Amino acid sequence: MIRKPLLLLFLALLVAVPAAWAVTVTLFQATPDGTSVRIEWEVVSESGVNSFDLHRRSGNEPFERVINVTPTGQRRYQYTDANLYRGGTATTTSGGPYTYRLTVHASTGDQTYTTNLTQTPSAVQRSWGSIKSMFR
Repeated sequence: MIRKPLLLLFLALLVAVPAAWAVTVTLFQATPDGTSVRIEWEVVSESGVNSFDLHRRSGNEPFERVINVTPTGQRRYQYTDANLYRGGTATTTSGGPYTYRLTVHASTGDQTYTTNLTQTPSAVQRSWGSIKSMFR
């Protein structure tokens, strides 16, 4: 038979342990949306999350940071990457396939997730993105 104080201590530890676990991302996807890409992610809890970094790469090029997001308590985030077809701060030369990386900076450590854009943009989409960027 377990003594009551020991049982209470065990239950208290059982409740406290999930707070120390890593952040769980339940959704991370990239979806083509006309001449841009919609990136969505969702976490179970933002407890201990300091920030999110979203990176993108084309083909075998190195990842470049697209945006840094500070948690707002909403748990679900969406970002529209309108710079995909014209390159961001570094011009992309391979034209795809595109990979997005989400890094969750948390008090328990950094975690990284990746997703691939399932549809590679056509030459027309890339050209249209370049033309639009000239007039912004």
